[in-house]
Amino acid sequence: MHAISYHGTMKSIDTLPELVRAFVDGQSDGAALLAEFMRHVAKICDPYPAAYFVLNDKSNDGVDDLGHRSFTVCANVVKGRFPFMARVPFRAFVAEDFDGRTVRYHSFYAKISITRELLRDDYAKNIRRDPVLRWRAELYSSIGEALKEIAEPVVQGRGVPPRWQLKAPGLRMMQPLEVVEARLRQQLDKTTPALVQAALTFGGGLTQSRLTHLLEAVIGAPAKMEIDDPVVDANVSERMDIRGAVSAAWDDLEGLDRVLIIALARGDSYEDLISADPRLAHKVAVSRAVNRVGQHFLQRVIEQMGGTASPSVTPRTLMEPIISVLIELYPKEFERELS
Repeated sequence: MHAISYHGTMKSIDTLPELVRAFVDGQSDGAALLAEFMRHVAKICDPYPAAYFVLNDKSNDGVDDLGHRSFTVCANVVKGRFPFMARVPFRAFVAEDFDGRTVRYHSFYAKISITRELLRDDYAKNIRRDPVLRWRAELYSSIGEALKEIAEPVVQGRGVPPRWQLKAPGLRMMQPLEVVEARLRQQLDKTTPALVQAALTFGGGLTQSRLTHLLEAVIGAPAKMEIDDPVVDANVSERMDIRGAVSAAWDDLEGLDRVLIIALARGDSYEDLISADPRLAHKVAVSRAVNRVGQHFLQRVIEQMGGTASPSVTPRTLMEPIISVLIELYPKEFERELS
């Protein structure tokens, strides 16, 4: 049944829930649903800088890549948190009979939506890869600490970052940013708190992002940093080790265990899992099989990294990130099986 929304005297039909249901039921190839995804992803990307996209690329290709990955996660990846509860997002949307607004909220617009999670993950990867980005992120954070001490936020509206103004009373002459920048360059004390204080004194209310750009222009970002930064190299090496361990563990799996993982990625129900595997007679057997396969991957990762598992890491909680890595490593195999 279509969800109907009203805008003044106009009546429109929200087709998103039925697009999701048709795709989940296999009655659609998902082209129309993907197009709707791309439209909303492009919309929420507007305020994000290039650092939040793969390889710092906020071109049309970069935004399209994000949209396709968001769609893939919703279609294929089991998510443990609410409201998905160990289900593939699309299947959860159908099972809970979510209306279009709720589907969009959890897919795009919530702070912990699928798309915003990907944006944050890409930003974190870019920071690890790019020392200059990491420096800029640290500057942004230090400005935030200074603002808490000397300024107070002025709300500008929903979804708009606040402007910060000094707590001290008194009128101040707001000057153009180029004038503020010139005065900051002449200042002897170029510590972050001192520059923030001066910027708000001369420039009036400013957002934290604007202050970051202003201080970067005054201080000067590192002009050139060594590519073989040891922290970046360590992170890259660690990620490659984990991917290698996951790949080796996948190669060692029996055929039915691979089928089980693909079924988990697809979001199959207990009944589907039991009917597909003669070893599984009931739900308890399914849970044991998932734990056994998860333990297989966990042990390989521990051996590769030369450490021990965190107390919070269990084979079952490990399966979601493991499936994400497997889809990256073997996209054709998973796309074939999940289609």
